[in-house]
Amino acid sequence: MITLKTYFILGYASIILLIVALAGCASGQSLQSQSMEAIMQNLSHEDAKIRGQAAWMLGKSGDVRAVDSLIQTLEDSDSNVREWAVLSLVKIGKPSIEHLTAALNDKGDLIKWQAAAALGLINDSNSTQPLLFALQSNNSTARYWAAAALGQIRDNRSRDALISALGDSNETVRDEAGWALRSVEGAGAVELLIKLLKDGDSNRRVGAAKALGDLADASYVLPLIEALQDREPGVRSEVASSLGRINDSQATVPLIGVLGDPEEQVRRAAIKALTAIGSQATEPLILALNESDNNTQEAAALALGRIGEERSIGPLIWAFKNGDRRVRHAAVGALADINGSLALPPLVTILDNPNAGSDLRADAAWALGEMDNPGAREYLIYSMANDKDSSVRMSAARALKNIGSVTVPEYSI
Repeated sequence: MITLKTYFILGYASIILLIVALAGCASGQSLQSQSMEAIMQNLSHEDAKIRGQAAWMLGKSGDVRAVDSLIQTLEDSDSNVREWAVLSLVKIGKPSIEHLTAALNDKGDLIKWQAAAALGLINDSNSTQPLLFALQSNNSTARYWAAAALGQIRDNRSRDALISALGDSNETVRDEAGWALRSVEGAGAVELLIKLLKDGDSNRRVGAAKALGDLADASYVLPLIEALQDREPGVRSEVASSLGRINDSQATVPLIGVLGDPEEQVRRAAIKALTAIGSQATEPLILALNESDNNTQEAAALALGRIGEERSIGPLIWAFKNGDRRVRHAAVGALADINGSLALPPLVTILDNPNAGSDLRADAAWALGEMDNPGAREYLIYSMANDKDSSVRMSAARALKNIGSVTVPEYSI
């Protein structure tokens, strides 16, 4: 069965056509000749298929007497039966509204959110006030569907409540409020969302950033770039994610600027965004490997690995030689992602260089093991037997164990 969210995406006119098309799937020949009372009794049948057929037949009848029974069916244990009940209430239409709005005050959360969904599909502005009340429900699913329904109805009276819902504690509610606000505001939505990037409530700023990113239009990149400087890490993270979805190269340098952010969630979002931008971000990321900040170097290496261009290999080897342990690990992961075979010669050179620091040689041995390239075997065996430093010999021995089923020779380490 198609989910309720799909119906919202299809739109009301398509819903009616779809309901008619699906009628044959649920009508059930055995129910066709039964009385209204008998069909309503079948809503309690032990077979979920028969309960679903009964729910649809009641909707097909258009008889308002069926509404109360259908609303009770919104608590059925079977999700398909519940959805047939929702669609039947939608088919009955406006006569269902009063009963559905009353159901929004029901103690059962299952009834509340499905009543909200049905009201959205009926799409009548008389439902606006009850749905605004439901937007304050303690149940996040009810708030979500209330926002979805308000977006479907597009009544300007819901504007302020949807702005407030951008700051909802639940992420899915914030997302749906952003969609609904764009639907209600129409052409003025972007200007409003840009303004909300500076709202006093950080959750609303998050919601506004998410909504702008969902539009995926490069026209909104500059306000989002400015918002990368927000004082709240959750906002900066969402802004970076939105810039990644918009995927415009003018965000590259600003995103690199937050690779050194003290909050890991912001750095991760920036890495993902730069990965989405792809090839156009490679050169700026290579330059970022030269930054003095270790967070920036590490994040730049990770992003280069995900983008996967071979021109990054030389700069990543440089970062491996010159960075701290975290940068080395990031560089090795990136090199393995891009092309471990091309990284093999420079890592072997480091391993064989007696003038390189022992910690660097040990990390080179470890890196060769991470590459899992049989071509490194002979170099690791030699290093394990001959390197003057025990930590390097130990690292080489461990690396050998990572390369296939190689048996480590009995050399003294």
